[in-house]
Amino acid sequence: MKTFRIYSDESRQKGERFLLLSGLWIGEDDVSATDATIKRLRRKNGYKNDRNAQIDFLGEFKWTKVSSKYLSVYKQLVDLFFEWIDKDLVRYCCMLIDTQDKVVNQYSNIKKEGYFKLLYQLYFHNSKIPGIYKIFPDSIKNPTQDKVDFNELDKCLDNALLIKFKPLINPAELPGGEGFLNNITPTNSKQCEYIQIIDVMMGALGYFQNRYFKKEGAKGSKVKLMKYVIDKLIYSGVIQIQSKKFLIAKSTKFNIWIFRPRNKKDPC
Repeated sequence: MKTFRIYSDESRQKGERFLLLSGLWIGEDDVSATDATIKRLRRKNGYKNDRNAQIDFLGEFKWTKVSSKYLSVYKQLVDLFFEWIDKDLVRYCCMLIDTQDKVVNQYSNIKKEGYFKLLYQLYFHNSKIPGIYKIFPDSIKNPTQDKVDFNELDKCLDNALLIKFKPLINPAELPGGEGFLNNITPTNSKQCEYIQIIDVMMGALGYFQNRYFKKEGAKGSKVKLMKYVIDKLIYSGVIQIQSKKFLIAKSTKFNIWIFRPRNKKDPC
């Protein structure tokens, strides 16, 4: 049975309309290939020191670090990301949470237990293939994530995946009978380039969704990178753009969707 990794991150700034949660789905067998392409990108953008030794580009990929100086590097990173998408090496899903939506606020999907529910929705609805899942959310501490009981999330999600995939595969065939969810391991983004790539993509999408590019003083390099990402989406040929005001995209490889709760039921 195939093993999948899910890397995830969230982006929210005070006063923004949309909170974004994003995940990158990648088969564990494909990780070595994608790792190699990242290394080549870092090597290409490195330099020779005074001893003629190769020094790779070592900077952390991060939306807040996008600048004119490194815009070319970030465009290459976006190219690499869409190359993975094109080759079916990864899937990307971005969930938009409208903080002005009365239904979202009514069901406490932002405050209190909200972050738990939102992560559950992101992981569950976008894990479509029966397999063993290993999940790596960004571990950087923030007031919302601090409230998440990852052990409880593991238990709820594992139960839900068992129900979801049981008609497709006999649970007795699972390795060790441990279920479809192997673990949820919070991971420091500074040590995980996949979470860093999610951060950059999510930053560009959030810059568009929250209309930062229209604000006075919008950073030119970020506007350019945002447009570069949007153009990649539009001209990819496989991603259906469903909305103009707020970017909604749908394909088997790349999804951007607005979350809206259907009822008050807990995910467990």
